[in-house]
Amino acid sequence: MPRYHFDLVNTKTITDQGGAELRDDIAAMDSADALARRILDERPDLKSHHYSILVTNEDGDEICRLPFDVIH
Repeated sequence: MPRYHFDLVNTKTITDQGGAELRDDIAAMDSADALARRILDERPDLKSHHYSILVTNEDGDEICRLPFDVIH
């Protein structure tokens, strides 16, 4: 299974949220959504401040960037 990495970013990387072995890019995007929701539950003040979850694969290629502003 491929390994994906998740970072909290705005204009730079704020924190490495760890990595996970997941079946594919879609599963990685679903995990990013769940992670963003957990972070916003704890820190709602991060919304509207250009924060995103950046997902990269094991080669460092960007899979997706999920902006907190689109989370409802």
